[in-house]
Amino acid sequence: MKKLVTLVLAAALLAPLGAGLTSAPAFAQQALSSRQAAHPGITVVIVGDFYDPDNSWHIPRKYRDPSPQTFAEGQEEIRNTPGIRAILQRRGIPARNVNGVQTALNGGKIVYVR
Repeated sequence: MKKLVTLVLAAALLAPLGAGLTSAPAFAQQALSSRQAAHPGITVVIVGDFYDPDNSWHIPRKYRDPSPQTFAEGQEEIRNTPGIRAILQRRGIPARNVNGVQTALNGGKIVYVR
């Protein structure tokens, strides 16, 4: 009987801690969705951050070493998409540093920056 009372008291004391943990993911998700609401579907990937010869498959070669055509297409995409320009300006990234812009399967844009 004494063990049962101890378990019930321990569960009652730990219940508020568990309730606080469940609200943390909801808060994080809310913060993420509010950040994405400013420019939905635009992701900036800095090529230099991921360069590792053994693990370079994360970034397509087309954007790691862009051809003049890929670079020109990326610059055209920046000129035609105000959301990309805004996010680059907010992050202090000059448009000339953009290697290319890829359209993701969900319709979003991935901006590869050197």
